[in-house]
Amino acid sequence: MPEAFRAARDALAFLEAHRLAPVAENYTFALAVVADPGSDLARAVAAETDGGLRLTARALETLSERHLAIKRDTTAERDSAVTARANQLGALTTDAQMLTRSLSHDVSAMASEAENWPDATLLVTRLADAERELAELRRDVARLQSDLGSLGTARHDPMRDAATGALTSEGARPIFAQLAEQARSYVLMIFSVADLAGVNQRFGHAVGDNVLSAFVANLRRVFPDEEIIRWTGNEFVVVVTDVALTAARDFADEAIAAFETRRLRLRGSGAWIGPVRALAGLVVGQGDDQDAALSQARADLYRATVEGFAPVDG
Repeated sequence: MPEAFRAARDALAFLEAHRLAPVAENYTFALAVVADPGSDLARAVAAETDGGLRLTARALETLSERHLAIKRDTTAERDSAVTARANQLGALTTDAQMLTRSLSHDVSAMASEAENWPDATLLVTRLADAERELAELRRDVARLQSDLGSLGTARHDPMRDAATGALTSEGARPIFAQLAEQARSYVLMIFSVADLAGVNQRFGHAVGDNVLSAFVANLRRVFPDEEIIRWTGNEFVVVVTDVALTAARDFADEAIAAFETRRLRLRGSGAWIGPVRALAGLVVGQGDDQDAALSQARADLYRATVEGFAPVDG
């Protein structure tokens, strides 16, 4: 019980720190964050708030839909499956008890039909049958127990990157298919975190993943209405329509500048990992020429990387 009260206080403190109303939905969200600091939800919140930023109501709603909705569905499914498996285990237990009683009855019956101990051949046959049936029951019980254990594993959306929550290139296919179908022009932006390999080498890939998560969170703040796509390991694509190239360039510059002001720190020691920059390439695309647009944007990104400056090209 003290743990429950402590978690409740921590959840309320979380809401107060981020100036979020203590309503039921927000409290449920906060409780999920503080109860499991190592969860995907907690890591996503850490990325959103890294550098002392507050969690906005909109970000809370987005993260709730992305993490808690799946969890609620999975929990309901798990509860139903647990009930079904428990019923099956109960039935197997009853079968085992009946088998034991049946064996006892058979032995007693054989003993009563003879004046002495029953024929050894009959007894050995019956015991062998009972042993085989019990072995089958044990296998069924072990399989069901294994199934129950696996039900606790949360499902992951295969169309989204597990580390950042961004769409995968496969998950982005409908976006590009719609652009091709409508034959609309668009601005394609491709972003990359500079020296990610160095971060991975100095601090490990877990820190590198946190840096990418922080960068994706930064992109979401600048492009709240667009999907962020993790095209490759260190390439993130944003596609905007009805936006001029100059305006898109301003948005990209804003995202890069905001990211560079963040002082990303190691979670354990709080030590600053040093400056981390981002780069981008932009291109105007039309209809179904996504491959050409990606190639050109990637070339612009590569040029920015070689020249060593952050302002975007396009």
